[in-house]
Amino acid sequence: MQTIPLLGYADRFSVHPGQSIGFKISSTSPEAYAARLVRVISCDPNPDGPGIIEEDIAADFAGDYPSRLQAVHLGSYMTVPDTGALRGLESFTVVATIWPTTPDKDLQGVLSWRDPRSGAGFALAIDGEGARACLGSRRVAVGKPLVAKRWYRVWASFDAASGRFSVGQAPLSPRFDADDAGSATVDGASLTMPEDTPLLVAAFAGEPADRHFNGKIEQPMLLSAALEEAAIASAAAHPALFACWDFAQGISTQKATDTGPHGLHGRLINLPARAMMGAAWDGSAFAWPQRPEHYAAIHFHDDDIYDCGWETDFSFAVPADFRSGIYAVRLRNAAGDEEMLPFFVPAPKGRPQSRICVLIPTFTYTVYANIARGNTTDSLRRRIAEWGGWPWTADDHKEFGLSTYNLHSDGSGIAYSSRRRPIITMRTGAVSYPDVPGSGLRHFSADAHLWYWLETMGYDFDVITDDELHADGKAAIEGYDVVLTTTHPEYHTGETLDALQEYTLQGGHFMYMGGNGFYWKVALSQDWPDAIEIRRGEGGLRNWAAEPGEYYNAFDGTYGGMWRRNGRPPQQLCGVGFTSQGGHIGDAYRRSEASYAPENAWMFEGINDEIIGDFGLAGGGAAGFELDRADIRLGTPLNATVLASSFGHGEHFILVPEEVLSNILTLPGEPAEELIRSDIVYFETANGGAVFSVGSITFCGSLPVNECKNNISRLVANVLNRFLAG
Repeated sequence: MQTIPLLGYADRFSVHPGQSIGFKISSTSPEAYAARLVRVISCDPNPDGPGIIEEDIAADFAGDYPSRLQAVHLGSYMTVPDTGALRGLESFTVVATIWPTTPDKDLQGVLSWRDPRSGAGFALAIDGEGARACLGSRRVAVGKPLVAKRWYRVWASFDAASGRFSVGQAPLSPRFDADDAGSATVDGASLTMPEDTPLLVAAFAGEPADRHFNGKIEQPMLLSAALEEAAIASAAAHPALFACWDFAQGISTQKATDTGPHGLHGRLINLPARAMMGAAWDGSAFAWPQRPEHYAAIHFHDDDIYDCGWETDFSFAVPADFRSGIYAVRLRNAAGDEEMLPFFVPAPKGRPQSRICVLIPTFTYTVYANIARGNTTDSLRRRIAEWGGWPWTADDHKEFGLSTYNLHSDGSGIAYSSRRRPIITMRTGAVSYPDVPGSGLRHFSADAHLWYWLETMGYDFDVITDDELHADGKAAIEGYDVVLTTTHPEYHTGETLDALQEYTLQGGHFMYMGGNGFYWKVALSQDWPDAIEIRRGEGGLRNWAAEPGEYYNAFDGTYGGMWRRNGRPPQQLCGVGFTSQGGHIGDAYRRSEASYAPENAWMFEGINDEIIGDFGLAGGGAAGFELDRADIRLGTPLNATVLASSFGHGEHFILVPEEVLSNILTLPGEPAEELIRSDIVYFETANGGAVFSVGSITFCGSLPVNECKNNISRLVANVLNRFLAG
């Protein structure tokens, strides 16, 4: 597969006036590339839509920059850079408890202190023949394959006096169905100390580290004596204990604590999964803060990624008077290769530039970053080529790490996503779906339908992101008369939900312009900046499921999963909540009788149609893909009015699993087909506030149709104008 010739990422998603944002670029060209600044107005390459519209903005960084190639290195591990204390070792034993997930793969490091050039040092590893150890040029293997997802104790020992070098493996719970215990020994071995080589867990040293381990590792340890096999099980209590890394300590951090006498603390690289069930887990605690010793394992993966570590090529110091909005750096080289790096500029804190604020769902963008949908077909390639869209997909380019909607190479779910890498799915012109009505856009490029509409209709607006809302709470939005979401604000923290709830209850006007919003709970960590964690536990429509004992976030120790399972269904905030998913196809709404009532007629002024939204650039209709419904039992306010409901959804739409009790019974007790709908809802809150919710991901795709002259556009304008009028 072709290498992407011009690619980059910014060191942040949002930057306030007066701050600086850095850009990190990799280019395969021998020639320079040009950089310029644009304001992003429309991202849709569909010739039936508004097209890609950008406005050039003067910037001091604009100009040519020399090309250089910057690499991405996948795979997580633990490193101890300072190994001076190990130089006194003569005899030694290495022990670890492991739960391998790809035991038949080639060599995978468990614990290694080995020079990749000379071979000096030692390593304990596994491969298709079970546990294997290296000491200088000597190799020894048990010769019995390990079974995936079973706990083993593995070890290697060396007696300097005799030159005896051994390796062994033993299942912690012996079973009748596998011959997987054993040991092997060679004689005549010797230890040569490596030079300037870190000690690693879950990989071998190198530039970059390689031979990454897939699976869980617990309590790796090093002893300064050669233990007999009978003493291996109690090695942690042996007087010769030299280093012992307790992964039950500092679970939310990058630190791996050594409880041995030398303080050889390690640092985790590329964000492996912590708060994982260890060998001691017995179901007595499901929250790791209650019994961290039951969660003393770390799950390493050969495709983990946190920080690419690229060098900054240029920066943009945002002027103090800069206009809030959606921007991008545009790159182009002499060969015609292009790249664009989007970012967002909120207004200065406490000084709004407009009365309207659009909430950019940066948490959702991060969670979906580099999603491989498995649909990069010839049909999609043709559509992209014909429209001049963004040509790269994560199906073809997995070298930058995938999204939390994908699986690791060992089949486990990806629970973390980071912004410190190229996100090739977050681009103007990124087409996600072939062979669907409309443009087939998602997330960033689909959200532009909303801000294009605001621009076309003459509304000034600011932006803020989830990041500001999380950090600053309601203060981030309290100066605005109206706050609008985009198409799919799915992932939120408690802080962002609190801010929006307080805003609506204290007189704010909130317009939820999407579907499947406020659905999953995510966690952030100061110890892992720019990363986000999701545990997909207990219910919810999801691409993988967390193990039953792993529902609590490592980052903050709280219960993860759906907000509904955390006592905060979306209906409590915006009146509607996720009820159904189908293909990327949209249908229409039928107005309710209540929409004609005098108290609601103002929303439909100028609209004589009973059927609205039977058109659109997203799926061909305003109600599609993922739908939200009102439900008083889940928190829809008693004074909420359902103004319209969608209809006609095909059999490809299914009810979300949290509403299903059996093959014939739903949780609300209503027929499943009646629950598959989108409701447009309006209700007023305390202190003059109000909420308007559309409950569909494809809704905003109808706004630009016919140059924004249509019944969906009129409905939204009527509501927005009333909110601005107070």
